[in-house]
Formats: sequence, structure tokens, C-alpha cells
Amino acid sequence: MKRVAILSLMLSSIAVTASADWPRFRGPNGAGISDATTIPTEWTDDDYNWITDLPGEGHGSPVVVGNRIFLLCGNMFTAERRVVCVSASDGEIVWSQRFKSAPHYLHRDNNYASSTPAADSNGVVVSWTTPGSFVLVALDNGGNEVWRKDYGEYKASWGGGPSPIIVDDVVVMMNDQMNPKIQRAFLPEDTPEEYINKPGKSFAVALNRITGEEIWKIERKSVVAGYATPCVREREDGRKEVIFIGAGNGMTAVDLESGEVNWTIDVLRTRICMSALLAGDLVIGGGGGGLVGDTLVAVRPPAKEGAKPEVVFDINKSIPLVPTALHKDGLLFLAQDTGVLSCVSAKTGEQVWRKRTRGKFYASPICVGDRIFCVNRRGDVLVLKAGDKFEQLAKNPLGDDSYATPAIVNGTMIFRTASQLMCIGGEKNL
Repeated sequence: MKRVAILSLMLSSIAVTASADWPRFRGPNGAGISDATTIPTEWTDDDYNWITDLPGEGHGSPVVVGNRIFLLCGNMFTAERRVVCVSASDGEIVWSQRFKSAPHYLHRDNNYASSTPAADSNGVVVSWTTPGSFVLVALDNGGNEVWRKDYGEYKASWGGGPSPIIVDDVVVMMNDQMNPKIQRAFLPEDTPEEYINKPGKSFAVALNRITGEEIWKIERKSVVAGYATPCVREREDGRKEVIFIGAGNGMTAVDLESGEVNWTIDVLRTRICMSALLAGDLVIGGGGGGLVGDTLVAVRPPAKEGAKPEVVFDINKSIPLVPTALHKDGLLFLAQDTGVLSCVSAKTGEQVWRKRTRGKFYASPICVGDRIFCVNRRGDVLVLKAGDKFEQLAKNPLGDDSYATPAIVNGTMIFRTASQLMCIGGEKNL
């Protein structure tokens, strides 16, 4: 395999700055933004730095810290999970740790490795679910288990997929489960009444990154299982708050240190898969049902203690359900599950442009400089101009289905397909 040097750019946990890692779903704070200058617009099969066959399937996205890429793989027949560490420089598998499980029902578009890890210099934290367990596991950089938490029964009619984040040596996790009475139509006919009459135990939790000790835990309503990854907002007083979104819970800001709820607003009542996103002084979230988003809401957090958050706009046309919105230069770029790409004003929600494409999207768009990269489920990478007019610059086939959002390291982009991990970019592609 061809080798490339490792040097990457990232965002800080709150603002866009140069740094070294892509440590959580869609990079620092979930923004999906990079100012790397060595990622090509077009490429061929001969341009890949390396391609690695993975020991299992998965929809979860890769994350990168230093020279280590972490991701979760699953076995569709045994439900076994594998936490995999891959060298970013040459694509070699450094280690792979197995965790046994048992097959259980999943939505046809879900699988046993839909969660994205969170990583730091100490290693990686991963999550997965079964009907009987909601598990968080921390591994060190050698693949050794450091701590594990099992929060017991997990109720979701489509299976699991929530992802952790790490902020200031704190692991934060949201566990939004369903109320089976509300989701009864999606359950097998022979589901026991005892199960139906008992809602899942939903909560958000913060754990000490090193020890796994619980710092705080807050209860949440159980309506429909949610898969949104939280983001972090810094207040004027310097304190950080974690932003959660979920059906029945709306948008909620929780103080990172104390676990106290700073503010909440009753929005987003339907199923939530899209993750929360900061867009200037606004927080963006979306939800929907089936395979279609039905609302995208922008909320302005309260400016001072005791004030209330306000909805700036709430739109319901051309909304993604799964892919998270992307904010760039006052515009929100949306890749819909149905194959439509669109752009709206991040200030007003007014539509700027809309374009139907062939293929559907589960991966979230990311932005590199002035280009947006959108990976559809067929594994086609559409490269767009990040502007107020639709302009497709290229379409690059990965050669396999892909549901995962790419990661960026050392001016290279890491793609995950159903069976492979691949790296493109760097000085060689200029």
C-alpha cells in the first residue's frame, strides 16, 4: 500500500480552528468543516492512497485521532461487534477487538454497527445496543478494555445507532428510547402486553472519560427512539452546555459540568435522526417520519439567565430525516434521504436552491474549503460548489454502497463503504 504523511486540520470543540483530529461524528462539534487544501475534486481508482478490507459491515462513520482511525464493524449473521483501529498512514489494521452478541430485529437500513465512536489521545469510546442492553465501552490505544457501562434494556422498534461524544475529558451520551404504546404499529404482532405497557428508560448521561464514573444523569421522556448526536455550545460566561434534540424532549441545553438544564424548548416532536448543529448564534435540528424529514428548526438560545429560547424559523419542505445539515457562510446545505439536495438561508430558512439527483443519502455532507462532498447510498461522491447556486463539480464512484460520513486527516479524506475503508488526497493528488 502507498504511504502518506499524517498532518490534519480540524475544528475546536466550538469554533473553527486548525488542529489535528476528527474525533467524533462529522468531526469537531459535528460541524463537518475542514480547510484542507489537498483533497481532489475528481479522482480515479488509481488515485487512492490505500484501500482496506474491513472485518465486518457497518454504517457508523470513521473517526481519527493522531495516526489512528477508529470505527465499529458488525457481523450480520452473529451480531458480533468489532472495534477496529486502522493506521491512517497506510490503511493497515492495527488491532480489532471482538464483542459477542446475539442477532435481533433491525430496520432493513440499520445494522449492528451504526454507531460512530468518539476518540481522544487516550483511545476510543464506542456504543451499541441490543434489546437487553445499552452498552458503552472505553478501549485504550492498544485495544484493551478500560471500562464498560451497561444500562440495561433498550427499546427501539428499528434497532440502535446513537453515538457518544467526548468533551473536556467527559463522555456524553444520549439514550432516547421508545414508548411501545406509541410505536405499537411497528412491533411484531406477538409482542407481549407487558412489554408494550412499559416505556423504555430514556436519559442523557455524562461519565468521567478515564474511569467511567457517572458525573450526572438526567431523565428524558420516552416517545420515539432517537439517534441524534449532541453538539456543544459555549455561553458568554465561558461555561459549556450540551445540546440534545429528541422527540418529546424538544431541544435541551444541559450544563456540561453540573448536568443542570439551562433551557429547553418544545420543538421537533417527530423521530429524530439528524444531529444538532450550531449555525452562528442559532442551533439547528430536524426530524420526520418514515424516510422523509418534515421539519427543520432554528432556535436562538437565551441571551441571559432567565430568558427564553426562541424559534427563528421552522420549515417543512425538502428536509432530510437522517443526514445532518451543513452550515457554511450563512447558508445551510441539506442532503435528503430521497435524493434531493438543497440550500436555505441560515438566517431565515428561505430556500436558495433545490436540485433532485439520482441516488439517496444517509451520509451527512461535509465541506472542504469551498466544496461540499455528499456521499449517496450507491457510493457516489457528489462534489458541489458551496454557494448560493447549484453547481455540481464532479461525481466520483466509490464502487460500493456507503451510508457513512467521511472523515478528514492530513489533507486526506477517509471514506467508509459497506465493506472497505479508503483514503484519497494528500500532496500526491495535487
